Amino acid sequence: MRHGIGRGLLALGTAGSFLAVLSGASSASAAAPVGDLCLRAQQQTAKLDQAAFQNAGGELSNIDYPDKTSFEKSKPTEKPLVVGSYVTYEDAEGTLPKQIRCKSKRSDHLQLVYGEAVAGPEQECRTVNQTTLQEVDASFTAAERASLAYPASKVVVDGDIPAFTGWDWLWDFPPAYKGWDGKIHLPSRSLSVPWTWNALPESFRGQHYCTFVAPSYLKRMMLGQATV
Repeated sequence: MRHGIGRGLLALGTAGSFLAVLSGASSASAAAPVGDLCLRAQQQTAKLDQAAFQNAGGELSNIDYPDKTSFEKSKPTEKPLVVGSYVTYEDAEGTLPKQIRCKSKRSDHLQLVYGEAVAGPEQECRTVNQTTLQEVDASFTAAERASLAYPASKVVVDGDIPAFTGWDWLWDFPPAYKGWDGKIHLPSRSLSVPWTWNALPESFRGQHYCTFVAPSYLKRMMLGQATV
């Protein structure tokens, strides 16, 4: 199920968690709208400072693209700060999110537009998957935790796999796999283009694209309800 355009600012909570203040959005959890993840990804990868960003007149929103073709052609924008998301699903009905692709802006471009205090230094995509794991793990009831097929100790957040072109980044791969160690591994494919790469057109610079496991899919895997 698509959520279209979500608009709002990020409000940071304790322990690095987030609340996406959107029309009809819920708090950060495995059940939150999928577009919320790309808002968190923008905040985390660029280390966006909420107060400085707001004081500079910044607004952050997400566009959830309904098809891969429109997502491929899209670019995030810096002012207003608009990120993009594209979701793939476990099921044909589109009710069980599996993997989320996010297009966001790098901290160096945001510093240029809003001031040095708003962001930086740039972080890896894996940082977002790590927070997803922490939040999913915190969401389990006592009964669920007692029956976990894969507790958090058996989930590994892998380092980023670098991509060098947009087509390379869009290459399909599973958001999780079972490693030789018997643990679930969460990879992320990253395309990060610094604003200072002046040999490229402006529309290609200052971008950071990431792929993530959907929180609800990770929760289902840890419960043994989804195939790894």
